[in-house]
Amino acid sequence: MENYLTYLLQWLEQQRLEYGAKGYVIGISGGIDSAVVAHLLTRCDAPVQGLILPSETTSPQDIADAYAVAKSAGCPVLEVPIIETYRTFMQTMQPLFNQQAERQNVIAGNLQARLRMISLYTYAQSNQAIVVGTDNAAEWHTGYFTKFGDGGVDIAPLLHLRKEQVYELAKLLNVPQQILDKSPSAGLWQGQTDESEMGVTYQEIDAFLRGESVSEQALKQIEFWHNRSHHKRRLPATPKPLD
Repeated sequence: MENYLTYLLQWLEQQRLEYGAKGYVIGISGGIDSAVVAHLLTRCDAPVQGLILPSETTSPQDIADAYAVAKSAGCPVLEVPIIETYRTFMQTMQPLFNQQAERQNVIAGNLQARLRMISLYTYAQSNQAIVVGTDNAAEWHTGYFTKFGDGGVDIAPLLHLRKEQVYELAKLLNVPQQILDKSPSAGLWQGQTDESEMGVTYQEIDAFLRGESVSEQALKQIEFWHNRSHHKRRLPATPKPLD
């Protein structure tokens, strides 16, 4: 992992230079993935800006954890709440929504992720920075990210790391123990956790990604999420060119 860490730091700088950017920007949620990326970026040779973008479903503990990550990483941070923007959008767009409660939760969660993407790119465009994503291999395979939300980034340094490898890298980078001990959550609604929503654990997804056998139920859930999210992992479909 130490060799891969060295490679990642070089890769990050190479990507920044290829973009012609002066620095990096990252959304810091207080979770393990953004904590690892924040610690990576502050080891690079360019300015880093962390953004904490709380919504009305963000817990005070998550905000405190995000500040703890920023302090540990030595990352400058700005807190820019998206609460009022989110409320205005939800109220204005109600005529467009299917009124089923389950769909409302999904729509609301995805909206928060997309507002954060807009915020990150607003900073990036204003400051010649690139937006750095935090999705890992388990999330990528299952499609556990919002299309044009947390999936809308310039570079994704953790995309080939299983969740267990993210934790291994976190320990190497001295990410705070309170972050290591948290249950992974996108924080898109109160009490939400990744594993309860997906119906499968990261341990099971990692085992699958290692090519190992998993239970029939775990395999069913992994295949379900993977098959329904193909559209998230591909560019927009286009017709053939006009001759």
